[in-house]
Amino acid sequence: MKTAIVKPTEDLKRIVLLTSQFSDEIQIQSLDEIMKDRKIEVIITEKNDLSSPDVIQMRDQFSNHKILILADSVDAFFQKTCLAHDVLLIPKSLSEKERLKLIQKSWFGLEDQTEFHNVVAIHGTHRQVGVTQIALSLGLKLGDFNLKTLVIGLNPYNPGEIHNVEAPYSFEQIYDLVENNVITDGESLTPYLLKQNSFYYLVGNRDYYKALMFEKKPIERLIHIAKDHFDIVLLDIGSFYDGHLPLTGLECSNTHILVSSQESISFSDYKRWKEQVLVRFSFHPKSIYQVVNKMASRAIITSKQLRDAHNIDILAQIPYFPEANDAEIEQGILYQADYRPFNKIIEGIARAIQEEILEGINTPKKSLLNFFKRES
Repeated sequence: MKTAIVKPTEDLKRIVLLTSQFSDEIQIQSLDEIMKDRKIEVIITEKNDLSSPDVIQMRDQFSNHKILILADSVDAFFQKTCLAHDVLLIPKSLSEKERLKLIQKSWFGLEDQTEFHNVVAIHGTHRQVGVTQIALSLGLKLGDFNLKTLVIGLNPYNPGEIHNVEAPYSFEQIYDLVENNVITDGESLTPYLLKQNSFYYLVGNRDYYKALMFEKKPIERLIHIAKDHFDIVLLDIGSFYDGHLPLTGLECSNTHILVSSQESISFSDYKRWKEQVLVRFSFHPKSIYQVVNKMASRAIITSKQLRDAHNIDILAQIPYFPEANDAEIEQGILYQADYRPFNKIIEGIARAIQEEILEGINTPKKSLLNFFKRES
C-alpha cells in the first residue's frame, strides 16, 4: 500500500518501516501534495496543531484513504472525532510493538497470533541468492533443537534436491494426493516426506511443465496439514513470484524472511517483482525481516543500502562462504560443512525463530531483531 508521511518524523518513519503492508512510501510536507498521486492509499501524520474540524476536513477530502494520526496527548472530543470519522488515533505513549499491533488489528483484522503462527516463508530477491540452502540449514538446526520441523519446497522451477540424496517423492506428486484427499492429515503426509537427519523435507516441483498449473486450494490445504502436525514449517519460496506456489506460501505464513545479497540484481529483480506482481496481492505476515547472504565487508553495496532499498530491517548477515559450491556437492546441506562463520549465523537465526514462534504462543512475542541484539 502506497503511504504518504506528512511532515515526517522518526516515529512516523518507524511505523511505515515496520508495517509490512506499507510497501511504498513518499515523504511530503503538505496534504495538498497527495492530490497529485492517485496511488496513495494511506496517510500518516502527527497531531501537532490538528483540531477536530481539521480531522473532519481531512476525511472529507480523502474519503477512501486510511488515515493515521500519532499524538502526544488528546482530549476526549478529539478522540471521538477520530473514531466517528474512521481515523486511527495512536498515542505516543504506546510502545512500538503496541502501535504496530493496534494498526494490524484495527486496519487488517489481525490478532497477535495468526493461524499460521508456526509457518516461516523464506524467499529471495533474485535467483541463486541462496534461499534453499538457508532453508535446509535452518531446518537441520531447528531439528537439532528437538523441534519437529518440515521444510516444503515451493519454488516452481527448482526442486531443491539435496546432492547425493534421492527423495522418493516431490511436490507435484504430493499435490495430486492432497487434491484428491489421499493425504488429509499429518499422519498420512509423513510417509511421503524425506527424513533428512533431524528434520523432514518435501522436495519441490520437478516438473517444469506443471510449474504454473498448480492451484491455490491444494497448496493451502497442504500448508494447513503441515502446520497442524509439525512444530515449525519452513517454506522454500524461491525467487520467482509468477504462480500459486510462491504466492500462496507468502499468504499462508506468519513470518517472512527475505534473502538478499550485495549484487545489483538484488535491487533490480526484486524491484520489478514488487512493482509488477507482488503489489497486486495482499500479504499479512506478523513479522518480516531481511537476511543478507554472502556478505562481504568491503563490497560497494552495503547492508544499509539493502535495508533502505527493500524497506525491510536486516535480521542477520551471513558471511561469504568461499567454497560453498564444493561444500554443497560434498555435504548436501551447507550447515553440515561445518564452516563456523556460516553456522554461527544460522544457529542464531534458528534460535530466534524458535523463540518467536514457540514462546510467542503463550507469552508476549519478542521480535527476532531484539533477539539478535541480545545475542550480540
